[in-house]
Amino acid sequence: MNTTRHRTLSVLLAAAALLSCSAVVAPAAHADPAPSSSESTGSTMIRSHDPVPAAHTAAQLDTVGDLVRRRLELADPVAQSKWLSGKPVADPAREQAVVDAAVALADQRGIDPAFVTRMLRAQIAASKVVQRGRLNQWTHNPWTAPTTAPDLSTIRPQLDEIDSAMVTALGSVQSTPTVTHCSHLIDAERDRLSPGLDSLQRKAMHVAWNTFCGG
Repeated sequence: MNTTRHRTLSVLLAAAALLSCSAVVAPAAHADPAPSSSESTGSTMIRSHDPVPAAHTAAQLDTVGDLVRRRLELADPVAQSKWLSGKPVADPAREQAVVDAAVALADQRGIDPAFVTRMLRAQIAASKVVQRGRLNQWTHNPWTAPTTAPDLSTIRPQLDEIDSAMVTALGSVQSTPTVTHCSHLIDAERDRLSPGLDSLQRKAMHVAWNTFCGG
């Protein structure tokens, strides 16, 4: 009896030892991997940057820039005409008419009138920078002053044509002033337009773009 009881106890102890070993070597449950920084956490998606909208392209700004330069180049014949006629550089009635016409066109085409207003006023201011600069040069160096000049009535239709085209061009970039890199885009556009301009024209070019990113 004692022998049988001893064997039974030995068998039970051996079985217990086997169960204990099995529990130790059992594989641990796999933990779910932590979400990467590019995966969503709850409802928030982590992104390194937002894509730049297609409207904010250099090509579309180039269209505006070419018109800015064309308009600025007409400031010289305007200055020549005013030198010979004695008319003042500032012409508030004409300037307001230019802005009003541009805003009316912007309203028809669904373009931000405030954006158009500040850009057209910037073009007028840039033109006056050149005009005043030239008149000052000719006053101090009269031998360099022009002796002939076109009449303003022949120049203004060209300005009006440029202004109308500029309103349309501004419509394609009217969201650009709100992007964080707007100033970098405008700096690049100024650099593109500056070759061939003298120091006075480059100063005026800065004025022409000065309020673009002001929205």
